[in-house]
Amino acid sequence: MKAIFIFLFSFSLHAIDYQGGDIHANDMKWMNANLYRGDNQRGGPRKFDDTYFELEFGGRSGIIDFYGYVDYIDIFNDERNSDQGGFDNSFSKVDLRFSFDAIFEKDLAVGIVKEWYLATSMIDGDYNGNFGGGLRVHWFGVGTDTELPWLGLVGLNLYARYFVENFGATNEEKFDGYNFHMNWFKPFKFFKSGDFLSFQGYFDYEFGSEIKGPARTPTAFQTYLGVWYHSKYYAFGYGSKLYDNMNNFRHKDQFFGSSVNSTGIGHYFNVTYKF
Repeated sequence: MKAIFIFLFSFSLHAIDYQGGDIHANDMKWMNANLYRGDNQRGGPRKFDDTYFELEFGGRSGIIDFYGYVDYIDIFNDERNSDQGGFDNSFSKVDLRFSFDAIFEKDLAVGIVKEWYLATSMIDGDYNGNFGGGLRVHWFGVGTDTELPWLGLVGLNLYARYFVENFGATNEEKFDGYNFHMNWFKPFKFFKSGDFLSFQGYFDYEFGSEIKGPARTPTAFQTYLGVWYHSKYYAFGYGSKLYDNMNNFRHKDQFFGSSVNSTGIGHYFNVTYKF
């Protein structure tokens, strides 16, 4: 696989009361345009650099909590970007979570768990690089908005993974493994202008995969830890991304004649415009 890129929830989660009878009372939506520079990224068996453009969006509508993005990879067609070489690539992800609280118009909170969801996610990668093929994965599971110390309300989701396509790997057209996902957005420093600093990010822990083949492993982990400066229309940020056996490739094993580089630290710099 070429890459799986950052998906940040750039809005503050908040508990919603659906008991008033109007499930659309808290509807909202947002969209960002992000320009990222990523150095030492891992997207599979290789390490690479890239500059990419991203359209990111999210919000709520009735029972649906949604988030998504589309990445346009190597937008400057820069052959100096390792493992990109000017290829015409894109990557997208759409998360749809269906609130049980909104469906039943009841407060189903239990302790620190403030809202429950049927959680789904659709991932699609269209790559014309040296691996060929594509990636299409569907996730299905249960999600929550959970109150944690200091971080506040965070998204926690546990998914089963179904691979439609996976570059010809042995787990295509079957359920294979699970993903535990957490995302957060924590403003921690406010200025008189209304601008603020935030600590934001996510992690994914993949486990239980039965994928076969050279350099494959049943577990994988990635996390993005970012500090961003936010104004009304712009944001600027830096984040470190930590990888361990990214996309179920075992670090330092041999894969088609070269050593896998799927564990390490990547560095991401971004400029964002908020619509």
